[in-house]
Amino acid sequence: MNEATVNGNSDLSINETLSELVEKTEALTALLISRHGICLGQAGGARLNATALAALVAGMFSATKEVANIVGEEQFSILLQQGKKRHIHISLIGQRSMMVIVFEDYSRIGRVRLAAKRSSPALVRLLNKDRKDQKDALQDISIPDFKEYALNLIDRIFVIGEEEDASP
Repeated sequence: MNEATVNGNSDLSINETLSELVEKTEALTALLISRHGICLGQAGGARLNATALAALVAGMFSATKEVANIVGEEQFSILLQQGKKRHIHISLIGQRSMMVIVFEDYSRIGRVRLAAKRSSPALVRLLNKDRKDQKDALQDISIPDFKEYALNLIDRIFVIGEEEDASP
């Protein structure tokens, strides 16, 4: 991971940040998903069904939140699933997202956890920037301006059509 990502340079995209994470940890893949189970970004060479994985991890994290409440915690910020060959590290990113890292060599768990922790602030900034950009785009569209634009567009379409009809 280069210094720009570690220092949270938001000039990188979500996918670029995840790609650097995959490279640094030698993971198979890394995903950023919403708590609703929507894949927001993906990097790595592993051919996984990102849509299904995102939905299942979101459900798993919701269930784990309830387990945390039962044992007196608000939530657990990191989940680790260990298999025979492959392992999954899942961590919260901000209030609405999770990062999923799939890797094979369990001895790399320390590297994966550290890289995930270092990437988190940059991903939070990118997510917040995207949310702000979406909000700004919605505010830029005023109803009267849009209505006038739409009516002018319709007029131009029909005027062109009338001119063609008037041709001999």
